[in-house]
Amino acid sequence: MKQKHLKYVRIAAAAVMFVLFFGVGLGVSQLNAVLVTQFGPGLLRLTSGLFLGTLAAVLMIAVVTLLFGRIYCSVLCPLGILQDGIAFLTHWKKWKANRYRFVDTRPVKYGVFLFVLILGAAGVMLPLIALLPSSNFFTIVSNVFLRFFNSILELLAHATQGVAENVFLAHIKVSEGPGAPGWYESVVPPAAAFFFSLGVFLVVAALAAWRGRLYCNTLCPVGAVLSLLGRAPLWRITLSQDMCVCCGMCEAACKGGAINAKKKSVLAENCVLCFNCIGACKRGGVKLEFRPKDAPKFSLSRRHFLGAAGGVVAGAGAVLIARRLEKALPPKPSREPAMPPGAGNTKHFHEKCVGCGVCIRECEGRVLAPSVSQYGLSGFMQPVLDYSRGSCVYTCNHCSNVCPAGALLPLTLEVKQTTRIGLASVDANACVGCGICASKCPAHAITVTQQNGKRLASVSADYCIGCGVCQNVCPLPDAPAITVSGVAEQIRVKAPEVRNEPENAEQNTGNEQNADEGEKPAENEQSSAASSRPVAVPVPELCVGCGLCSEECPVSAITMVDGLPSVNADACVGCGLCSEACPAPDGPAIVVQG
Repeated sequence: MKQKHLKYVRIAAAAVMFVLFFGVGLGVSQLNAVLVTQFGPGLLRLTSGLFLGTLAAVLMIAVVTLLFGRIYCSVLCPLGILQDGIAFLTHWKKWKANRYRFVDTRPVKYGVFLFVLILGAAGVMLPLIALLPSSNFFTIVSNVFLRFFNSILELLAHATQGVAENVFLAHIKVSEGPGAPGWYESVVPPAAAFFFSLGVFLVVAALAAWRGRLYCNTLCPVGAVLSLLGRAPLWRITLSQDMCVCCGMCEAACKGGAINAKKKSVLAENCVLCFNCIGACKRGGVKLEFRPKDAPKFSLSRRHFLGAAGGVVAGAGAVLIARRLEKALPPKPSREPAMPPGAGNTKHFHEKCVGCGVCIRECEGRVLAPSVSQYGLSGFMQPVLDYSRGSCVYTCNHCSNVCPAGALLPLTLEVKQTTRIGLASVDANACVGCGICASKCPAHAITVTQQNGKRLASVSADYCIGCGVCQNVCPLPDAPAITVSGVAEQIRVKAPEVRNEPENAEQNTGNEQNADEGEKPAENEQSSAASSRPVAVPVPELCVGCGLCSEECPVSAITMVDGLPSVNADACVGCGLCSEACPAPDGPAIVVQG
């Protein structure tokens, strides 16, 4: 194969990888295996434990970089591929002559890298979150592109509302996942997260349109690490000293700014091996050659020293500023924010999470969201459980098993179901003792008991895992009487005990026997199972037939029959909301007894 064709092979491979990465950003779980190819998150993941798949991928990328240089940046980095697309779309003719030129960006590159490294070591992850390419790409797709994608789907949905079902366009409607009615609204990020992602995208797009891979060779921490590994690759782009006439065509085609046509040299640390230069040279003077003995000598120039020293000083200063800002900003909410399952503890989670948002897309309960102020300034964009959006699904452990950076350690479903991520607490003044939270709690951590003559829910800390189901099912209209707060350290709790309800089972059996014998149970007659607890009882002579009691019943135990309420005693939880809603002028026409 001729070397000028390497460019098209690289473009084809990059296009395939971009489609896969874009699918991950949209939440296509079947494509998550491709995340193992991301070098930056992989390095962070290995600091949390020995993950063989991640170790193999990181070593493979390192070996390829030692052999060929930074080809990772052109084929496997999703943000790099996105920049190539933007550069191609903005490649106007008036820029073609002098758009790209050689610039030695190493002082800036390594200075920024040291700056980010020092802040990360101090636990301030925001600069790394803002600059790590894979995190940027996935947040851009999730928070920016997906918004426009959803808008297009909404337009198509409106366009097909009046189309018959046998027409082709009608079949683009889906019931769940991307494109389903209300799907994007259930995962829409906070405004601050959206504008942050949009700002990052605009900066990356502007730099790509102006100077190609300028972002990769100045701001990208992964690019800095790979530059150090690829200083002297065995196979590298070279300019023929005999054939080169210093026309500058190869330099004008180099989007990495790595070719100095005047000196007939290539800076391997900036070369991303896009192969554009090979096709640009009309004399065949640019080639990919095996040059094991021509390794450049390491030299620390004054500019390099000043760049590195500037990064160290700026990093140390930024740490002090961040600490002062944390104190100056409004205090965190009184409740501890809840971290996703597998976070372990706050120190581990905040030092490893890069805010890529992949776990947010995987969350079945749609309870995860990018944090804004919950963790403070240093935890911006890291995922947090927002129980106002939903609850952590008891049978889901996707988030912990998909994290590419190791901030969430893998949990089996059995372990996840007994891992406390939060703790529920009850407001005794607001609780009406309806028992819905107790009936829905998957960990069986809630019971309803009589306390001071009032039915109240109580939470057992031995079983509560903080999933948030109780908070979401509480029927109180103004604010839930039971809420969940996070914990600083996630620990194992007792496995839920199996609830035995023999009385209900016996009653159900009796009802089935009555039905078989043709006997109908009397309406509103309290069963033996319900007689030991409070049950709503209608007062027909006071009822005005408005039906408000039926509408307010949180468990649908009341139905209107011939203008009067009929209560299913087995379903009634005795919460008293029906009695409170009753507008009968002479007193409530339905009361709780027992």
